[in-house]
Amino acid sequence: MLQFDYRKSIDLPFGIPISLPGCLPGAAGMADWSLDARSSTCQTSASEATGAGPVDRMKKGHDPFRMFLLGPFALVDAEGRSVTPKSKKAQALLAMLALSARGSRSRIWLRDKLWSDRSDDQAAASLRQALLDIHKTLGSARDLLIADKNTVWLDMDRLVLDTELVVRTNRSADQITDELLEGIDIRDPEFEDWLTLERQNWYSRLNVGEVHDVFEPRQQPSRDIAKHSALLPLTGAPDVPRHGKPAEIAGSNPYRQPADGDWQWVMVLQPPIVVGVGEGGQIAATRFQNLIAKAITDGLAIGVSDLSFTLPDIEESEQRISLPICLQLRLTFDGDMVMIELVMKHLINNRIHWLSSQAISRTQFERGEFGTAAALISQAVDQLAYFLETQANDRRLSQDGLLIDAVNAIFRLSRSDLDNAERRLEEQIQYQPRSSTFAWLSFIRTFQVGQRFNALDAHLIEEAQAYARKALELDPQNSVSLALVGHVHSFLFGEYDYAANLFEKSIRLNPALPLSWDLYAMLHCYAGQPDKAVAMARWVQELGVYSPHKYYFDTTKCIAAALAGDHAAAIAAGEEALRARPNFNSLLRYLASSHAHSNNLGGARHYLQRLQAVEGGFSINAFRGSGYPLLDTGGGQILIDGLLKAGAKLR
Repeated sequence: MLQFDYRKSIDLPFGIPISLPGCLPGAAGMADWSLDARSSTCQTSASEATGAGPVDRMKKGHDPFRMFLLGPFALVDAEGRSVTPKSKKAQALLAMLALSARGSRSRIWLRDKLWSDRSDDQAAASLRQALLDIHKTLGSARDLLIADKNTVWLDMDRLVLDTELVVRTNRSADQITDELLEGIDIRDPEFEDWLTLERQNWYSRLNVGEVHDVFEPRQQPSRDIAKHSALLPLTGAPDVPRHGKPAEIAGSNPYRQPADGDWQWVMVLQPPIVVGVGEGGQIAATRFQNLIAKAITDGLAIGVSDLSFTLPDIEESEQRISLPICLQLRLTFDGDMVMIELVMKHLINNRIHWLSSQAISRTQFERGEFGTAAALISQAVDQLAYFLETQANDRRLSQDGLLIDAVNAIFRLSRSDLDNAERRLEEQIQYQPRSSTFAWLSFIRTFQVGQRFNALDAHLIEEAQAYARKALELDPQNSVSLALVGHVHSFLFGEYDYAANLFEKSIRLNPALPLSWDLYAMLHCYAGQPDKAVAMARWVQELGVYSPHKYYFDTTKCIAAALAGDHAAAIAAGEEALRARPNFNSLLRYLASSHAHSNNLGGARHYLQRLQAVEGGFSINAFRGSGYPLLDTGGGQILIDGLLKAGAKLR
């Protein structure tokens, strides 16, 4: 768990100031400052708070090892003897663990980075051999490297990295002559992709060398995102019948004709109306409208048009390619303020279906800092989804509405609803494969694992990764898919750095997506940073205030507040969410714990009894054995202590 001993005020990307404990994003971006438990930039202690300087693990009395990542790889013990394995892949494996969040990676991830050209069985055997070679080299200190059936990790408290020491000396990139992992020649394209990205991150960290006071995602290093499987480990994807040409399946033609002869839905986004301002307002209006279009296409998987497109036989095709409604943005600039209005109306008779508005600072808006006005976009997407559901009254419309129906079923959370959602998504794939469809299938697996629907969930985890990989292959720029895949990798695999990069990219592409912020908040819970999660959860409640899935966002607020020790806030948010989902076992756990910490033992026992009715045989040991993230953090201990106080049994 990370410990923070000072407070600073930072801003969300929309200009909303919040006060958070902890480190601020440095050169390597949010993924590094918030999640890397080894980073000297983030790791503070009581001695640092009083000016004594950072704690050097070399002064701790438990026989640390030194790992050299700059120049040729090397590993030496406390007495200076080399314990470097001879195999290059074994060396690479150790380096990849050391450079990951908390020194851990899943077996699947390691196999697919180092043996991507082999079958699953061959890759698994090669990984076992590499681990055996490392243990033999370490000898009596073999417990430095630990592995179970799913995960491999290093005991980072016994390891000092030369990269950490370089960062502490504040040396610039031009003073470093050694290359990161110089001479490691693995000849695997997946490993080379990883190494290239790590080197870029390392030099970026050295070059910038400063702390920024703005809470915003970093720009991704440039890379060929269109390259096959560049974003996820190479695992087998489900065999899915695909219609159309590859370019069409990848989404390059939003008006393509599916195999059954029907055109997909296309909604009209009319040109914005701008009153009382010059060119600067027009530019801001275009930026805001582009964000609306992105939110609709990613969130609902429907096309957006400005009426400028042409199609053969447009008169005959008009009813098959467009929806009978349109969206229009109106901006009124008056002094230092701007009024933002969004209206959804009938395309022909202009009858208004929905209207909402928000006033914000003109300066803020012209800078692209849309603040709470971004909630208008989220609300518009929800309203449009509701309209599409009500219009799904024939086979063609129900085909296009399958994704929306499935998402609503997912958030009802029961076993039968998840099964129904999965069937709808599989049917939609038959109709037209889409990135977000595969991402939602992957997301369903996290619910099935998290709510313990299956005693043996290994196959669910494998399927989750396969669907996630397929989602990003089809569209690596889909903000919804990026957020869902990020959650899969944080919840199921604990790959926090990788997941954080996906969340940051999602938020850059679509900062008005509450789901992305919400799942990113949960990642901070898993990583032991509930205070940051609480701040994000508050922002999500602003964005998703009118969302039909608001209870899900309230659940995150409940979890984050409970882990941070704010039990009054946890109870308020949790009981609000429970009204919508009275049998959601995750809510019941945190409400039982928070009521116990608030000395309301009657309420605590009430929620514990409801939890035991929903999740038969609940016990602390069973809960720990379920693989639920965050239980090893300080907040996780608060949760367990509260459950014990409420009367939960150990076994």
